Amino acid sequence: MVRSVAGLIVCSLLQIVLSLNPEDPNVCSHWESYAVTVQESYAHPFDQIYYTRCTDILNWFKCTRHRISYKTAYRRGLRTMYRRRSQCCPGYYENGDFCIPLCTEECVHGRCVSPDTCHCEPGWGGPDCSSGCDSDHWGPHCSNRCQCQNGALCNPITGACVCAAGFRGWRCEELCAPGTHGKGCQLPCQCRHGASCDPRTGECLCAPGYTGVYCEELCPPGSHGAHCELRCPCQNGGTCHHITGECACPPGWTGAVCAQPCPPGTFGQNCSQDCPCRHGGQCDHVAGQCHCTAGYMGDRCQEECPLGTFGFQCSQRCDCRNGGQCSPTSGACECEPGYKGPRCQERLCPEGLHGPGCSLPCPCDADNTISCHPVTGACTCQPGWSGSHCNESCPVGYYGDGCQLPCTCQNGADCHSVTGSCTCAPGFMVRWEGAPTASVPTPAPTEEERGQNQGVQPCARG
Repeated sequence: MVRSVAGLIVCSLLQIVLSLNPEDPNVCSHWESYAVTVQESYAHPFDQIYYTRCTDILNWFKCTRHRISYKTAYRRGLRTMYRRRSQCCPGYYENGDFCIPLCTEECVHGRCVSPDTCHCEPGWGGPDCSSGCDSDHWGPHCSNRCQCQNGALCNPITGACVCAAGFRGWRCEELCAPGTHGKGCQLPCQCRHGASCDPRTGECLCAPGYTGVYCEELCPPGSHGAHCELRCPCQNGGTCHHITGECACPPGWTGAVCAQPCPPGTFGQNCSQDCPCRHGGQCDHVAGQCHCTAGYMGDRCQEECPLGTFGFQCSQRCDCRNGGQCSPTSGACECEPGYKGPRCQERLCPEGLHGPGCSLPCPCDADNTISCHPVTGACTCQPGWSGSHCNESCPVGYYGDGCQLPCTCQNGADCHSVTGSCTCAPGFMVRWEGAPTASVPTPAPTEEERGQNQGVQPCARG
């Protein structure tokens, strides 16, 4: 029974040994000894007696001798035998016909490739492949360094870069193309007026001169430039360009900041219009209205002051006597020949005389004459008188200085040659509007009342 069990064990060992491939690098071999029961021959010794001649006379010269002789005998014995033994190398175990490496710690995300050595799947690392790759590594055992840039994520298995918003390219090394932004550069920018948008957020980066969420608005008045942060320097109502800050001056102003009025002789937008003012008049640098010098008037200062006036806007009255003319500028009197004085009030000849050397008497009626011209002797008559010698009353229908005023009397009435008062014909009387009719003579109106000619019904029927 013992012999049969031993035989089964030997057979099993032989089967195992024979099942492993000695060419397998994971199979190791060594020599081992084993005992085998055999029948073996051997030389068996025995004592052999023989006689030999000798000198012993007593034994008839025959001596007994001994010697060891050997004969072949057979017996059972154990013989040590040697054979090559194949088995899995240290660190490997048998699995079927193969020697499989043994890892003390189980490879979680990988496989055991040599004793206590795991080959990790892509994206995993650590001695037992239980640790995920950090953000800077990928692949088996996390042995490959990520090439991603600009904050991109690296796929721990393939190493492919997952770009952050605003970037593109194999390594996420490029910004989004102009006009796009966001994840994968898929979103279009909505910025206007040449603005660029942040490739990450889409926020509009306005060009100088613009503002608003989409850069759709010009800089507010008074500001310009990048981010509308620069203050406009323009003065006198000038407006600055929303981008450059260059001042656009209103009419009448010029200069870099509109601080200078138009040069003399010009006015209007860009000081491009010529002043029309005459006689030294200055035009308003904005609208071009003329500011005349003393002695002139009109929209272009083209007219001298009317006779009897002078000064700025011809607002002053001349006070020259005896036909003297005043300067429209200063009011100084330019006297007629024969007169002198600041107001030409002095005669060069005494009263009653005229002519060269004041040797000729005046031909005027002394009672009806104001003066006799000291040069020509011409008479200046009192009101109500006319004629070369002032000896004639005013013609019918006229009265006053130089008989120039027409009478207003009606119904055949006569008017006073000096005052113009009416002397009514029989059957008529002077009637004042709103006054009761009276049969008594009515006093003649004063010169002022006659000049008004308001409410008077000269010589109307009673």
